[in-house]
Parts: sequence; C-alpha cells; structure tokens
Amino acid sequence: MGIAPETVRDLWAHARDEAERAGRELEPSAVRRAVVVLAVAGSGDDPEGFREQVRGVMLAARKVGMDPVPLFDAASAMVDRGDVAAREALVTSPRE
Repeated sequence: MGIAPETVRDLWAHARDEAERAGRELEPSAVRRAVVVLAVAGSGDDPEGFREQVRGVMLAARKVGMDPVPLFDAASAMVDRGDVAAREALVTSPRE
C-alpha cells in the first residue's frame, strides 16, 4: 500500500524540525525521533531527497556527540522491505 506522497513530505518536515531542534538544543532524543520518523516515512518517490534528509539528521547526531552508525543501522531495520533506497541511505550515509 505505501504512504501517500503528502504524508512522506510531512514526515520528512517533522524529522527535519526534530534534527534542527537537536542541533539547537543539543538534545539526543530529538535525533532519535528524527531517525525513526525517517525510517517510517521512507524515500517515497525521491531517493536523493531522502538521502539529503538522512544527511541532515546525521549532522545533528554528530553535533550532539552521538555516533550515528549504530542508530542509523537500527533504523534501517524499520524501513519497509521494498524501500531499498531508504535502507541504503540509512546504512551508508553515516559512513561517508
């Protein structure tokens, strides 16, 4: 069935807000929320846009002193099985 494109965009915006708050307030829990939201949203019809969203959250994680690799690896397990682009972005981006 999948998630409607409008919902994916809304979830991405929510994740972006959480990542910005994490960086501003140095709040690790906001990073965790952002990663989970991205994992649930998936890449929709924009794999490169999703990768950019992941990078933003990854930078917030590093800013608050978190190692993003284990967190993003765990989140990749929550992604819809058919969304290969989202899984790949969550696993590879923190390692770049």
